Amino acid sequence: MGFTGFGPGDVVYFPEGPFSGVCGVVREVDDLASRLRLDFGEGLVHREGGVLRQRWHSLTVGFDEVELA
Repeated sequence: MGFTGFGPGDVVYFPEGPFSGVCGVVREVDDLASRLRLDFGEGLVHREGGVLRQRWHSLTVGFDEVELA
């Protein structure tokens, strides 16, 4: 098992595809499957009734689908 270059807390982005330009934070690294578990936010943070809101999502991607930001 070699060094993957990815670790929990890293910020990555999708350089192409349907998520092109989206950034995410690495939560888990699975070296054996060459996959990452990411969290990323959707939309703008806005104020509604004094509360800041944003929608968060989790996604599993392959090492070759993202690059370090």
